Parts: sequence; C-alpha cells; structure tokens
Amino acid sequence: MATETPPTSILRPLVADLHERRERIREGGGAEKVARQHEAGKLTARERIGLLVDDDTFTELGIHGRPHFSQRAMEGKDAPADGVITGYGKIDGRLAAVCAYDFTVMAGSMGMTGELKVTRLRELALSKRIPFIWLLDSAGARIQEAVGSMFAGSGHLFREEVIMSGVIPQVAALMGPCAAGTAYIPGLADFVPMVKGRGSMALAGPHLVRAAIGEDVTQEELGGSRVHCRKSGVGDLEVADDEECIERIKQYLSYFPQSCEESPPLAPCTDPVDRGDEDLLDVLPDTNRRPYDMYEVIRRIADDGTYFDLKPQWARTIIT
Repeated sequence: MATETPPTSILRPLVADLHERRERIREGGGAEKVARQHEAGKLTARERIGLLVDDDTFTELGIHGRPHFSQRAMEGKDAPADGVITGYGKIDGRLAAVCAYDFTVMAGSMGMTGELKVTRLRELALSKRIPFIWLLDSAGARIQEAVGSMFAGSGHLFREEVIMSGVIPQVAALMGPCAAGTAYIPGLADFVPMVKGRGSMALAGPHLVRAAIGEDVTQEELGGSRVHCRKSGVGDLEVADDEECIERIKQYLSYFPQSCEESPPLAPCTDPVDRGDEDLLDVLPDTNRRPYDMYEVIRRIADDGTYFDLKPQWARTIIT
C-alpha cells in the first residue's frame, strides 16, 4: 500500500521568511557599519539594550518599520527598523520602556516611521507608568524627510516630556553625537549621563557649522561632555564608556519608584539610627566665607555609603 505524502504547509515558508527578515533587520546597517561603530569605541544600539535590559525580557515594537510610504525621497532606500529600536523590558526585574537610535542605519537619523514608533512607546510608558530611557546616538532629523511643521508629529515630543515629568523617571543617555531633534530631548529629561569624548548635543554638527559660517569646530567644542557637564549644566554625569553609562542608568533607576504613584524602593540598612560622624567637623570650614566640599558632607550623611555620586572625575580632581 502506497504511503501518502503529507501536504506541504504553506505557512512554514512564510514563518521561515519572517525569521530571516528579522535577522537581517537585527544586523542594522550591516557588518561594515557595525565594525565602524566598534572602531569608534561605541556599542551598537542592540548591544546597548542587551546590557541594559534583563536577559530574555525585551519585547521589540515595530521591528519591521521602514521609511514612511509618504516620503518619496526615501523610495528604494533600506533603513532597518527605520533607524531606531523601540520596546520594553525589565531592568533589574522592573519594567521600563527603552528607545535606542541606531547610528549604523543612516546615522541614527529621525525618520517619520521611527518617530511614530517612539511616540507610541512614550504613550505606553505614560499609560503603564514605567520609566522611559533614551539611548541617544543620532544625527538628528533625517533631512530627506523633515519637510513641514508636522514632521512625524515630533513637535509633540516636548509637550509629552513635560507631561511625563514628575510622573515617571526619564533618562536621556548621550552615547554618541546628537544634533537638532535628538539634542532637544536631554533638556527635559531627569537624568542625562554623557560618554566622555563621544556623547554630544548641539543644534548642528561641525560640517554644517563649517558650511554656514566657515568656522572649523570640533564636536566636543560644540557640545561635548566637557561643555554640558561643566558649563551649561544640561549634562548630569560624565562617564568613561558605554558600559559605565549603562551601569549608571541602572543605579539611578534603582533609587526611584516606577512612577509617582508608587513608593520608592526600600533597601536594607545596617546604619544605626543614632549614627554620627565626628569627621564632619573637619569637613566644614570655621567660617562661611570659605568653600567646602558639599559632596563629602552628603557622602558622610547617606546610609551605608549608598550616596549616588554625580560628581564627575574632573570635579574630584579640582577639589582634592
């Protein structure tokens, strides 16, 4: 008796194609651009998310995003995930929304589809009352698409950051150059760590400055960590590399509740309630006309040495 050949599933090839397309998208701008990112001392957007978010907890939203159908200038151009990775996952066991601009895809520029993805993520973070983290490494608005005042609805970004302020923690980490559109985000965020020598925020990059006024200026001079952590005050913390930046974000979030509707997390404390510190008498000067290291005062008062030291290395060097 002849054995019947089982019918070939029409779904299996579709599922295989779906997995294949997703794998290609996860490669970002391709091996050459990923290698260039690593040569610059930077992790890729997906590597950064991998360090920040607990293993196997990240759910990506809009992975199949591509340049918007209304943008004729982008016809035929490939931009995996439209240059920005959006989703949610757990950071030390607690849910958070994460948005990471992918510099390997069109320099992480803001496209219409990408910004619609980020808008959706902001709405999710606010409605679910979870922290929102930007991992910024972007050339700003994509010039091919930034036509008209309603570009991607990105003008709502600033209003929504204000609405989220005081409701959920907002972290904007500058891990690469951020111009124009992405440079505005940190100004309204709660915590802004900057990677030394790589993170920057300015209205335009060196090439545009040179073209506009003929002046040569470096990215660092325009708006690097030295400028924003020491002068403007927009940057809160100067860190050495991407890895330290991720650790500082985790540390910062550990001090905060998910939203204003929860109580802050509690940590066990071994400090006696009546603990004193006689050495404070040596830290404070004998006259209010002399300066003193206020960081040292706070460090001695905080329980169990848990003070989150935002003082950058340059300040420690000057004071000590």
